[in-house]
Amino acid sequence: ALVVLGGLLIWQQGGRYITSENAYVRADIVQIAPEVSGRVAEVLVRDHARVEAGTLLLRIDPDPFRLTVEKAEAELDAARTLVEIARATYRETQSELGELQARAEYLQRQARRQQDLAARGVSPTTRLEETQNDADVARERINVVRQRLVRLLTTLKGNPDLPVDEHPNVRERLVDRDRAALDLARTRIVAPVAGTVVNMRVQRGEQLRAATPFFALVSDRRPWVDANLKETTLAHVSIGQRVEVLLDLYPGRIWQGEVESISPATGAEFAILPPQNASGNWVKVVQRLPVRIRLLPPHADEPPLRAGVTASVSIDTGRQRRLGDITTYLSGLVIGSSAQGLGP
Repeated sequence: ALVVLGGLLIWQQGGRYITSENAYVRADIVQIAPEVSGRVAEVLVRDHARVEAGTLLLRIDPDPFRLTVEKAEAELDAARTLVEIARATYRETQSELGELQARAEYLQRQARRQQDLAARGVSPTTRLEETQNDADVARERINVVRQRLVRLLTTLKGNPDLPVDEHPNVRERLVDRDRAALDLARTRIVAPVAGTVVNMRVQRGEQLRAATPFFALVSDRRPWVDANLKETTLAHVSIGQRVEVLLDLYPGRIWQGEVESISPATGAEFAILPPQNASGNWVKVVQRLPVRIRLLPPHADEPPLRAGVTASVSIDTGRQRRLGDITTYLSGLVIGSSAQGLGP
């Protein structure tokens, strides 16, 4: 009787803590890749060096990019000059049109006067023809100047008072200049976050390609633990439950944490070759779900945590098995045995 009672007590207490050795410390790892291609001019950090956010890590040779900026600035100046010339020409042409219109009106009055004089026989007909011809020439010149104004106005995008830097051609050159300046700035590769340099494999003089990572930063942000728990143990695990974490790296030392999240899918769902359970050779395999454990704020004497090291976790579900659960447990065993006897 004492043995049975002791066994029941152990069984009752055993359901409170969920343990697993399939757990690992994780940290944010930022892959560092250049945004422009070029030759490495200077490497300013070494492997495993700790850096602050904004620290200059290396420089790509800026000379080709500086020349591109100078070329873009020259093209921008040329575009601005062309717009200024077009505006000045437009104003001059407007003045010319005003003068031509005044002269055309004068010649038109002279033609009418000569017509009256010729009708009275006071002025010769040749004089009338010359005056009318001059008036026709003036009107034709007005038409030519008006067409020139239309072309100039089109060049100025319909607004002769448009600020120079708002002209589309100038704006395009401004974008080119800004893009070139941005590429020049990107030759200075800085740390996006505070952390530790790892896998540094770049040397001075090496040619780097844009968007190709060449080392990484392990962020100083507080690491966490990913525990891969069996689906059969997760029924009473929930967010916020307390967790004790032991690391193989520091035997005997315990970290406190809490369950932060539980994956909505098993690891097998994200495998490159997902399982084909519809085949005739199906074998039941207990699946595992990743559980993220947030480590509580560190103590002053806490040793450094290393990403990737192995951990053991114990989750306190706060739940004890009830004696009534024995019936459910035994029923499950019977159903499982029957299913195995029937085969897949």
